Amino acid sequence: QSRANDQRIRALMQKPANQSAYPSHGLARDLQLVAQLIRADTGVRVFFTELGGGGIGGFDNHANQLGNHCALLAQLAESIAAFTNDLQRDKLLDRVLLMTFSEFGRTVKENGRRGTGHAVAAPMFLVGGRVKGGLTGMHPSLTDLDKGGLKLHIDFRQVFATVLDQWLGVISKDILGQQFEPLDIVKSV
Repeated sequence: QSRANDQRIRALMQKPANQSAYPSHGLARDLQLVAQLIRADTGVRVFFTELGGGGIGGFDNHANQLGNHCALLAQLAESIAAFTNDLQRDKLLDRVLLMTFSEFGRTVKENGRRGTGHAVAAPMFLVGGRVKGGLTGMHPSLTDLDKGGLKLHIDFRQVFATVLDQWLGVISKDILGQQFEPLDIVKSV
C-alpha cells in the first residue's frame, strides 16, 4: 500500500499543477499541492501547512503590526478561497475540513511600538463543505479582558476533540488525555 502511494505521489509531483486560479503566495502553493494530493486519493487524512512562521514576516511581531497582519490575513483569505473553490469545482469540498490555529493570541491594546503582546485567546477558523457556518461561542468583548487579551470562551481542545471524534473518527480522549465537550460545528453525513 505505501509503495503504491509513493509511486502515485511521485507521478503526481511530475504533473503540472491544476490550473485553478491560485495566488502566488506560499500558503496558496501549499494548499494547491494539498488539493492535488486529495485528488490522488492517497489515503493521507491530515495535511499541515503554515503561514507566516515566527520572526520577521510572521504573526509574532510586537512592532509595526498593522501592515504585516493585514498582508498575512489577505494571504490567508485568498489562499483558502482558491483552495475551497478548487475543491468545490470537483465536488470534493465535503471531504475536507480545513482548520486554522495559532499557539497564542494577541493583546487588544497596542504597545508603544505599534504592535501587541501575547495573550491567551485566539480565533480558530474551520472551512469545509460539512462545517456549520457562523460564530461558535460568545462574541468576544474588547473591554472585559484577561491580562490585556480576549477572554477564552471555548477551550481549543474542545475544537480538537470535536474534529478528532466527529471528523477523523478517532477517540479524542486517547489523544488529549481527557474528555472534552464536543461542539456543534460539523454536519452529520
